[in-house]
Amino acid sequence: MIILNYFINLLNLFLIFLYFIFININFLLTELELSLIFLIILNFVIKLYNWYYYKNLKVINLKAISKKIFFNENFTKISIFILSILIPIYMIWQRESLIIDLFVEKLSFFLVFVFSLLGFYIEFFILESQSKK
Repeated sequence: MIILNYFINLLNLFLIFLYFIFININFLLTELELSLIFLIILNFVIKLYNWYYYKNLKVINLKAISKKIFFNENFTKISIFILSILIPIYMIWQRESLIIDLFVEKLSFFLVFVFSLLGFYIEFFILESQSKK
């Protein structure tokens, strides 16, 4: 299931990047928006399953204060949720009402891609999953 989560995450990153490219060439499809939202929600369900059935081990250890705050398992999970799930869904769903200028729209979706990439990095390179059995 961890492998499936990894590949769905990569697919989401690719589709968010593709969505960003389509915004730049003014070729948006409603089906792409809806399928991207569906895949992000599916990714969230798979993450919940993995977080429930697998123990996450912290790989990177920094100073004591940052380890207690930033590398806390629950803080890391909520960061992954916000960066990889919540921000992309919100920005895609509310695109028409949030964006005032075309440049701001392009910059916003570039930042969504960067945040999703950051969430992917946190999940797969900072956390290490291990079965709870």
